[in-house]
Amino acid sequence: MNSLTKIKLWFEAQRERIVLGLFMVPAFVVVAIFQLIPAISTIWFSLTDIALAGPKAINWRFIGIGNYVSVVNDWAFWVSMRVTTIYCVASLVIRFILGIITALYVTSKVFKGKRIMEAIFLLPYIVPGVIKPTVWYSMLEPNYGTINRILIAMGLPRQSWTYGRLLESIIIVNCWAGYAFAMILLASALASIPKEYYETAEVYGASRWFKFKKITFPLIKYPIILCLIMIFKEDIDDFTYAYMFTGEAPYPDYRSELLALYTYHEAFAYFELGYGCAVGFIIAIIVFILTLAQMKIGGA
Repeated sequence: MNSLTKIKLWFEAQRERIVLGLFMVPAFVVVAIFQLIPAISTIWFSLTDIALAGPKAINWRFIGIGNYVSVVNDWAFWVSMRVTTIYCVASLVIRFILGIITALYVTSKVFKGKRIMEAIFLLPYIVPGVIKPTVWYSMLEPNYGTINRILIAMGLPRQSWTYGRLLESIIIVNCWAGYAFAMILLASALASIPKEYYETAEVYGASRWFKFKKITFPLIKYPIILCLIMIFKEDIDDFTYAYMFTGEAPYPDYRSELLALYTYHEAFAYFELGYGCAVGFIIAIIVFILTLAQMKIGGA
């Protein structure tokens, strides 16, 4: 049997695997073009002093970890880190509380009209991303916005939502738009608990608090931890809401400068592409660590 015949027989034996592999080629091409190549380029650019404009756009040089040293020594980066931490922690608490409350509501047997309320609860989650901050910006407008009109009608002072309380405004929009994610995840966990556990507890006269402490919470403990990690991972690289409220240039005190927005301003407003890529890679490392924790808890 010559080599050509052996190759032909091998292809016939592996025909199904080869066909399945060919179907995966388009997906690999898309991943390579839109994820792999940009990721490698970001890491490489972060090790150079390349800029988007000026002499360094052409005559850039390799500087190793110079950008990362500059990031660590940059006060604006640490201000952005503090703002991002406040934003993530506040959003995490509010989104989780709203999520668990709505999840308990939609999985409860007591309340009526849950189907309609489910649609209302999910509405902010399915509205396109750019529309949410646009609508909320008009509502939070200091002079003619709906929120300030309500405050004035209640005898309360108007607030500078789009400047003085800018970070709070972004948190409000993010929590309103994203709490449904926690609701879906936690409602699925609650619905998976066997009803027999509660029926047995009721036979012995267990209170609602006892059933929650001994049945509900232990069985949804890991989904809760997973939910918290996923919310934090989702918020750590938020960009849209902060950009829509802040614009092309950061405020003097960086009050709304989330890490993703700080990266954008450094790379595309100040044209320091290498420096911006370094900050972006730091965000990627944080998200990667959170993803590992998520996989660990999820049993992957």
